[in-house]
Amino acid sequence: MSDIISYEELRRVQHAEIDNKELQLLDGPFFNKVKEYITTKQKMLTENKDSDNAFSKVSVEQTEKELHNINNILTDICSRRNKKIVLQALTNLNTRIHDTEKMLPFEERFYNDTIKMLKENIKEFMSEFEKNAEEPKRTEMLSVRPVQFLEPVPSFLWNDGITYGPYNKEDIANLPLQIGEILIKEKKAIEFIANED
Repeated sequence: MSDIISYEELRRVQHAEIDNKELQLLDGPFFNKVKEYITTKQKMLTENKDSDNAFSKVSVEQTEKELHNINNILTDICSRRNKKIVLQALTNLNTRIHDTEKMLPFEERFYNDTIKMLKENIKEFMSEFEKNAEEPKRTEMLSVRPVQFLEPVPSFLWNDGITYGPYNKEDIANLPLQIGEILIKEKKAIEFIANED
C-alpha cells in the first residue's frame, strides 16, 4: 500500500462520508498519508514557482488549485463528521449506548464533551422554570407591612424592579417591609391593623 494517498482516494473518502449516515472508519495511516500527499504537492509548488518554463507555470497553477481543493475536501469531511457526532450525542443523550468505535480519539473526546454540555444546558434550561415557579413563593415569604395611605402617592419603581402604586388617600396595601417603613417614617402612611371580629 502506498504511503501517499491519491486525490481520487481522498474524494472517495469524502463521498463515503456524504453517502452514509454513520461515521466512516478512518484508519490511523489516513492522516499520515494525507500529510505526505500535501507535503509532496507543496514541494512541487516550491520547485516550480520561480521557473520561467511555461510547462512549470501550468503545473504551479494546477498544484495550487489541487491544494485548495484538498483543503476544501478535508474541511468538508471534518464538518460532516462533526455533524454526525453531534447528532449521535443528541440521540444517545439519555441512553447507555455510546458506540464510539469509528471515532478518532479527539472525536471521542468531542462526543463526550458534547454530551456533557448538552446535559448541562438541559439542566440550566429546566432550572429557569424552577426559579420562576419559586419566585412567587419567595415573594410571599418576604416580610411585608400592610399600610394605609394618609395621602396620595404616585407610582414608583423600587429596587426589586417592580412598580408600585399609584395609591390614593386611605388605600390599603401590603408592601415590602422596607417600603412600608419609609412611607410610615415620612408620614405618608400608617401601619394598617385589621380588626378581628
